[in-house]
Amino acid sequence: MVNTILKEADLFCPNSVRINFTIYRTTMITLKISKLPKRSTS
Repeated sequence: MVNTILKEADLFCPNSVRINFTIYRTTMITLKISKLPKRSTS
């Protein structure tokens, strides 16, 4: 079941979608990191 779902996901989700997802994760992480120093410095 999982393998077939992953294969269908590969058909509908090309590498560009995976790249966009990784960019989204990195941006969220950078936003969290950018918010942390402001609290510590103040």
